[in-house]
Amino acid sequence: MIFGINVEKESGQTLRTKVQGHIAKNDFIEAKLVDGELYLGIPKALLRQPMVLVNLGESARLENKYVLWAQHGDRLYLETPGVIESTAGVMIPMGSKMSLHDTICGPFKIIEAKSDATTLWVNASDLFLNKRVMGWKVDEGHSTSKTLSYIKGFSFFENELVVKVFQVNSGKQHTWMEEVDYSLYLLPKPMKSRPFDHRMGFFSADNMSFNTINYRAETPKANILRWRLEKKYKDRSISDPVKPITFILPNSIPKKWRPYVKAGILEWLPAFEAAGFKNALEVKEAASNGSDMHFNSVHHNLVAWGNKRKVRGFENKWGSSVFTVTDLRTGEILSATISIGSSYQSMMDKYIIRCAPLDSRAQQYPLPDDLMGALIQSLVAHEAGHAFGLRDAHYGEYAYPFERMRDKQWLQDMGHTPSIMNYARHNYIAQPEDSISPSLLIQKVGPTDLYNIRWAYTPFDQLSPKKEKAALENMVREQDAIPWYRYNIGKGELVGPGATIDVVESDDPIASTKIGLKNMERLMELLPKINKNQKDDVLMERLYEKALDLWFKQMRQVLSLVGGYTIYYRSGGQERNVYTPIDKEVQKDALDFFSLNAFDVPDWLVCPKWRSGIHYSTFPDKPMDFQMRLLMEAIGQRRLKRLEYLEEHYKGFKGVTSEFLKRFQNSLFKELENDPIQIKDRRQELQQLYVEALLGGIQQDVGQLNATGNINYSGHSKSLFMVNLLNLKSLIHKSLGKKMDLDSYGHLKLILKKLNEME
Repeated sequence: MIFGINVEKESGQTLRTKVQGHIAKNDFIEAKLVDGELYLGIPKALLRQPMVLVNLGESARLENKYVLWAQHGDRLYLETPGVIESTAGVMIPMGSKMSLHDTICGPFKIIEAKSDATTLWVNASDLFLNKRVMGWKVDEGHSTSKTLSYIKGFSFFENELVVKVFQVNSGKQHTWMEEVDYSLYLLPKPMKSRPFDHRMGFFSADNMSFNTINYRAETPKANILRWRLEKKYKDRSISDPVKPITFILPNSIPKKWRPYVKAGILEWLPAFEAAGFKNALEVKEAASNGSDMHFNSVHHNLVAWGNKRKVRGFENKWGSSVFTVTDLRTGEILSATISIGSSYQSMMDKYIIRCAPLDSRAQQYPLPDDLMGALIQSLVAHEAGHAFGLRDAHYGEYAYPFERMRDKQWLQDMGHTPSIMNYARHNYIAQPEDSISPSLLIQKVGPTDLYNIRWAYTPFDQLSPKKEKAALENMVREQDAIPWYRYNIGKGELVGPGATIDVVESDDPIASTKIGLKNMERLMELLPKINKNQKDDVLMERLYEKALDLWFKQMRQVLSLVGGYTIYYRSGGQERNVYTPIDKEVQKDALDFFSLNAFDVPDWLVCPKWRSGIHYSTFPDKPMDFQMRLLMEAIGQRRLKRLEYLEEHYKGFKGVTSEFLKRFQNSLFKELENDPIQIKDRRQELQQLYVEALLGGIQQDVGQLNATGNINYSGHSKSLFMVNLLNLKSLIHKSLGKKMDLDSYGHLKLILKKLNEME
């Protein structure tokens, strides 16, 4: 059986409210709840019609199954197809093991006495009381008690039955209860789809499959995820939609935050106007008594509000997401829940460490409500982007002109990052003397977001398929002239500054980091003031550690230039490179800046004045931990393989690997050029780590493979390691004749001992 695209039955028009304890009938199905048993009457006209069964647990649409009813003799089977036929021209396999067999979720005995020529009745209680019938995910050792669980009631919406179940679940160590809504929803007539393009930042219809384009820069047959937006007036360039995308704000969202949540969603209105839709988005509040939210539904797009913010252990939780119900045939988003689970603390901390020197409101804790609301708005706007089909990625990073990043008008029109979907966070590049309004420091929907929505949602109803394809391609080619429209998904390997996270990107990461560090120094001076009204120093310590993490990511941003590339995806017909090397001179400047700032860390960062009085030891030495990680990244296998590739394939890069290692080593051991010699403790640790790392690299076995292939150091790199260590050995021997303190002498003798062991 193929779950196809032919739908004979149009959507019904009957809409019913909560029904419990008696027969309910509409154009969809019939239902009756008797003595705790749920009986369903399935019209024969609905047999083999495509539906989706959704587990709406905790208002988060985590699971859904594509199903249809089929009659076999005296039984009705609810079947899940092995494959689904997509309008993209591909069969999408279902199931974790990629089995193409249809799955029978449970045979239900037809009740002859109740059935007639048009309707078949079954007892469907097990469908909702027994998770294993539908194959819902169940943690190992967990089970649901059928005897203690029961069906509370049901409700009809248009072409949808929602069943509310009271469940008693047991795990290995405890038992708990919860209410879960299950939705059985008749899929609508397939909408017109939009083909996936790897040069644009949208999820594909089967976005949860690791085997599809979501993790690779390729364009197989697929549809993007998007909503069914149709113009009410097709002849107008801008029209209201037939049906807007509507979100509901439940009563669980505190009243003071609701205007900001609403504003975060409505930030996207200009993007949909760019696609030709006016008033494409609506945000409504639930009824004050919650009567309209007694049942979850595919018809309800919600903003769920996490309930763990005040629970001990969750104060620093950062995690918001979006769950969607989709039609895999076309990529249509049928329903979405924006789940805001990030804690207030996590949001406040991210802003303070970046913007406290620029916004007086951030020099206190907790932050005032107007600022907190603006941070919530930004977070909701990001998650709303996911609800419209956009994925987390890198949009236009390493493209904004550095000289514009402190320009008020630019920030007003373009923002400090091209897309709300970037993990750029807030603007820490602006300086106090720039007098930038704090409202311009917070990340907002940007020009690349408008571009993406315009490409995905602009209707081309009047064009032939050929002309529509050309129009879409022309929109993609706008990236040729506007670099911040370009997108890349990023990988585990950080191949350039266009793929870094948690930092503000510009076309000059070195200059951006320089002035960013100025604000970080100002932050260190402000921390005692921010902590002034606290009962202890926990806040100050936490902000300090998070500032260190930001420092680390700024250093990585600069380091990414070394052996780095710009990234610009292409189609087969575009004659240009996907990866273009960063200019060699820029790479040299980056290495020099990195070596100086990552390994000669100033006292204001390592041990601010306020910190010495509240500590008795350098353990754990978090700055040193970060420095060691940076050192190992600098000489890591992947970076050296990229440098070797540059040598082999690009003019002007001959000998760059040797030059890099020599330049890096000279900087790391620059004290040996002095007379007298003094090597501070932190430098000693880094120098010893460097020597041990190179020795370890030389000793790696040849040909060892991991899951991604051979990522060991090449023979070329090992040879260069040996040459550099021999040069270092010779230099240390010469340096021992100079004046130096006893500590430095012992350190150099220890390194010599390690170097002597390699021969």
